[in-house]
Amino acid sequence: MPAFFERRNAMAENMPNVLVGKGGIVNLSLDRMGGPDTVKIMVGPQRDEFFIPRRLLLSCEFFRAQIDFARGQTSHSIVLDSQCPDMFRLFEFWLCEKKGLSYFIDDAESNQSCEELHWDLVNLQLFAAHIGEAALQDVAMDALQDLYLRCNWEIDPELVEFVYTECDAEASYCLRNLRRWIVAMIAWGMGETEERGTLEKMFSKCAGLREEYDSHLRKVSASKLDVGFKNPQLRLPSNRLRSDERNFGYRQCSFHTHRSTIGQKRCPHAYVLSPLMYCSLTDGSTESDSDRSDTY
Repeated sequence: MPAFFERRNAMAENMPNVLVGKGGIVNLSLDRMGGPDTVKIMVGPQRDEFFIPRRLLLSCEFFRAQIDFARGQTSHSIVLDSQCPDMFRLFEFWLCEKKGLSYFIDDAESNQSCEELHWDLVNLQLFAAHIGEAALQDVAMDALQDLYLRCNWEIDPELVEFVYTECDAEASYCLRNLRRWIVAMIAWGMGETEERGTLEKMFSKCAGLREEYDSHLRKVSASKLDVGFKNPQLRLPSNRLRSDERNFGYRQCSFHTHRSTIGQKRCPHAYVLSPLMYCSLTDGSTESDSDRSDTY
């Protein structure tokens, strides 16, 4: 168990009438935990309560605007009733610990809850885009890749339909790096003849998917790589790859928000996984969604 959860659980043991749920403390009273240095955030329809240091929330522009609006109050609450508490626990951990989410994959595997974590990570990417935290989007994308690799999953058709048919245009744009990964997963795992029927059904349901799929195939072919061997689950620990490495996996930043500007340089997250590190949501590039072949 990470030290983050140990600290929270130890704090709970010294407080009466506190509920400790999966991923940490929930439903604490404002009288016990509130105050000028802590912000209460109520998440989901049941208003699960999270108490987060104000100084950490101030590093996020989305929360800073709401906290500044209430400047001078002795306590402050923020309501996110449309968000999922399990997803928000991932955000809380990232904000407080400045780490990746590998612990949650280990925990989900041991608790047989990988499918639930799958959707929490997808929702985390949407939430990160909404609050303008591109670095968090990238951390969530890395965790999703790692989860699929750990579970040896093929792409989930429900995920494809969700991203391409249920998300509105703005949300779909914010998830464009997830779309690139989905297309790569489809090409890698569904390119065989026996899968063509399922693939054609996806194309008919999901506007834009066929065009992105065909573009991906052209770019991989132009790089003289075999789409059947190049595994999108496999994120290699560098952006500068040897020829043999390029045959089997993807660059470290292939599906990050800064992918088109980082080139073969070191991933900025390699220095620190922190919300204090500025990374623009729209990475400043004028390239289209079908990006350069040297990404591969």
